[in-house]
Amino acid sequence: MSILLRLTALVCLAWSVLLLAGKDVLFPAQLASPVLRGLANGLGIANAVLAYLFAYAARAPAANRGAVYAAIMLVALRTANDLYELLVLLPADRALLSLGDLVLNLALLVGLLEALPRTLGSRAQSPAP
Repeated sequence: MSILLRLTALVCLAWSVLLLAGKDVLFPAQLASPVLRGLANGLGIANAVLAYLFAYAARAPAANRGAVYAAIMLVALRTANDLYELLVLLPADRALLSLGDLVLNLALLVGLLEALPRTLGSRAQSPAP
């Protein structure tokens, strides 16, 4: 679980850097309105905070169940959003980034869900203080 939480933190950090520093790469100049730039900045900041949360929780996943559940919810919702983008919103020539994000988030989701019983079981079996 620790490795999966660190990978989730790394993905959040990558999105944060991309949204804060790479807006010109993501959004063409004609689409980059001030509102879009502000929303990208806010989302980049939120992803930076999530990256810290998941990296901190990776030290002791059983003790940080809330962060583990947050990671599962985040990658599940990102998976659903990427699937919606691919099927409904994006034209084929702009869908490569969402496709890569979908594959990565789906792999993280499967890994987190598969490791969850072991993580919760280790907390239940630990001695009481």
